[in-house]
Amino acid sequence: MVDHLMKDVGLILANTSRSRAYLAALVRHNLHPSWVLLLDDDSKEIKLGQSSGRKGLQVVNSITDDCWSESDFNPEEPLEPWLRKLGLNFVISNTQDIHSTQVIELIARAKPSVMIYSGYGGVLLRDCLIDCGKRFLHIHGGYLPEFKGSTTNYYSLISDKHIGASAIFLSNDIDSGPLLYRKKFSIPKSCLEIDHIYDSAARARVLVDVLKDYKNNQKWSYLTNVEEKSKLFYIIHPVLKHLAILKNDSEY
Repeated sequence: MVDHLMKDVGLILANTSRSRAYLAALVRHNLHPSWVLLLDDDSKEIKLGQSSGRKGLQVVNSITDDCWSESDFNPEEPLEPWLRKLGLNFVISNTQDIHSTQVIELIARAKPSVMIYSGYGGVLLRDCLIDCGKRFLHIHGGYLPEFKGSTTNYYSLISDKHIGASAIFLSNDIDSGPLLYRKKFSIPKSCLEIDHIYDSAARARVLVDVLKDYKNNQKWSYLTNVEEKSKLFYIIHPVLKHLAILKNDSEY
């Protein structure tokens, strides 16, 4: 049973590598949410962000480089037994649809006013959820506002030789909510594991930094005077993605 809870912070999880990275990081730093919603059902369909159980997936051990401090997690750890073992207050939905009436009602009734959002990839939150009375803390996989949209870390690898992650409160516009914090990360040892290890680890590190600041100051801090330069990116073509990996992977 956890001995300390962040009473005003909840967590929405899905069966993805990112959710596992977040939960591992929150436990590691004693930043336990007071309420957890697990989006899951009996579907065998592999969704964006799931590892698909392929045998070649590596579990990265703890790395001395401080910027990759949250890369030590198992991207296939079963979530429900893990939550039970931790003793966290959690509920499981019988749907993976974040916009279902049932899920929205569960979120609206929950006590925390801020929900860390780690749902399935490729899903944009609709007005019916954003306007339900909660704020949704999202860690974008990219350095905002310069890299908005999808799979932006591959584009930043090509153009700037870094990976980024940024904390925002979600708004009705794509990756345009109030910016709380952002961080650049060095090129990881294996770019082959960006999707399921390093992108998730970068986001988890930014999440931890933001929550520690909130815990210490009892308020959310925001970045001001951020440059207006921005560009919206779309899902990267597989060939371009492969070239980004070849160009930057030290293990090739």
